[in-house]
Amino acid sequence: MHELRVFVIDNAITFKNTLVQELTKRLPDGTKIGHAAQPAEALDKMGSFKPNVIVINFALGSLMVNQEKFLPLLTKKFFHVPIVTYGMSTGQSAAKILGAAVYLKKPTIGQSTDEFFDSLIKSLLELDSGKIPATSSTDSSPSTGNGLTRKPMESTITRPSPTRPIATPPPPVSPSSPTPSNTAPPTASRTATPPPEPVINIPAGSSGKINLIAMGASTGGTEALSVVLTNLRPPLPGIVIVQHIPPMFSKLFSERLNEECKLTVKEAATGDIVQPNHVYIAPGGKHMTIRNEGGRYTLECKPGPPVHSVCPAVDVLFDSVAEAAGGSAMGVILTGIGKDGAAGLLKMRRNGSPTIGQDAATCIVYGMPKTAYEMGAVQQQLPLTSIPAAIHKIAR
Repeated sequence: MHELRVFVIDNAITFKNTLVQELTKRLPDGTKIGHAAQPAEALDKMGSFKPNVIVINFALGSLMVNQEKFLPLLTKKFFHVPIVTYGMSTGQSAAKILGAAVYLKKPTIGQSTDEFFDSLIKSLLELDSGKIPATSSTDSSPSTGNGLTRKPMESTITRPSPTRPIATPPPPVSPSSPTPSNTAPPTASRTATPPPEPVINIPAGSSGKINLIAMGASTGGTEALSVVLTNLRPPLPGIVIVQHIPPMFSKLFSERLNEECKLTVKEAATGDIVQPNHVYIAPGGKHMTIRNEGGRYTLECKPGPPVHSVCPAVDVLFDSVAEAAGGSAMGVILTGIGKDGAAGLLKMRRNGSPTIGQDAATCIVYGMPKTAYEMGAVQQQLPLTSIPAAIHKIAR
């Protein structure tokens, strides 16, 4: 068998290191393993490493590099190399569409990792031997001479991220990205340079100070929240989040994020007082609301009838934030199916809150942010990777 060269890409450093250790231990002797934490670093290293299999966190594969998603960009630059991706959500269909050969469900905190690593090793060896097609396409593809084939992918078109007026508007917001005529074509260099940050020109709340951040997400949200939260740094106001997630998994999700983030992350509970530099994730099966008690925000988490067929619901949280915090809060709506959160975000904006929506190009499902944008609830749409910088700029 020829030399197996595996390249691992994950911005969760702890899990990336665990991956490298497990692959070193489980793969045949002589296997070479490279790794990187960010897209630009990965593209720089892989040019000389010359992998014959790539392993990547699906959340990173959805990020934008040189005006297109990173995973399709990888398939173009390394069209002969099969890609294995993994994530917390059930993203197999999206992963295949973006060019991955295999999608694996990442183990949650407390769950045995043996099945995941057994499946990963099996996939890597079968891809290397040609037993698994290197692409989900059934069309013929260029051969590399070592059993690996891949069909080149078409470019992903990035739409500009417009700002949205409202009937009773705050000060106007400038466009968040250049028009197509001003958009530079992707570079052909192997060293990728992230696209310039969109202009972030969102007014602070009516009080002049942001002391609470509220976020909502659904399908693809576990990955999107991981990207946002791992890139946030103190000092920041307390953050409250509703992610559509079943009971038990919300606790595991919170524990995993707490390991990866600079902020303290926990599953929310009734009576919690929202502290700066802390993140509170609504427990699965319970609506989360917030109250202002003498200038302190306290949380209440309790079962209730589904809203938009879900519990917890983003609208329930956003409605309470609008009433309790007014313009002292900011709202963020991320990827997800349906319309949950749109009406609540509009209420927040009308009460003076700055609001952000994830743009279509970086959403796994452009549903909730789309509905919110069309209702006038979103002041500015931004790519996922630009949202942490926007939060820092507005909240500070």
